[in-house]
Amino acid sequence: MEEKERLRKIFRSKRKAINESERMALSQKIVVQAMLFLSQYPDLRHVHVFLPIDRLHEINTVLLLRKLLDEGYQVYGSVTDSLVKKMSTVRLAADTRFEADKMGIPVPVKPEFTPDLEIELVFVPLLAVDSKGNRIGYGMGYYDRFLAGLGEKVIKVGLSYFEAEASLPVDVHDVPLDACVFPDGFIIFNQ
Repeated sequence: MEEKERLRKIFRSKRKAINESERMALSQKIVVQAMLFLSQYPDLRHVHVFLPIDRLHEINTVLLLRKLLDEGYQVYGSVTDSLVKKMSTVRLAADTRFEADKMGIPVPVKPEFTPDLEIELVFVPLLAVDSKGNRIGYGMGYYDRFLAGLGEKVIKVGLSYFEAEASLPVDVHDVPLDACVFPDGFIIFNQ
């Protein structure tokens, strides 16, 4: 765990060092690559997207949300319950209005809760990813628990500003990714 915390600090600093206009340009490139990745799955229509926490300088996935909706995808997000450390799925639409929750996560003002059953692909936040699909998140385990509950058929795709590391420390509860999208391309793991 100490090594993961050390790496979290390093990647938070690297992310913070990216200025706002560069972050927007990188986010736009990631959206293009994410849509290219999705084009490999023409029958896939149900996509879960994380929404960006501004204070953490996350990839602007609002751009991805809009693009997915424009392309006719059914899009989902999550509302986090910090008391039970669980994420609940909500349907997102073009007219969904958001407000920040107490953790700074954008959530729908009027959430439309829905079962996870239709989700076919999840775009996952991360600080770092390695060449095998192992990721380092923020250390709370929300996405590992969420992904573990979805089943093996759901495609798990990270979004990252930074290229994959050679290797990262892994804990027994960590759920590996199937792929990761970067500004200049994507990697499919374990093929």
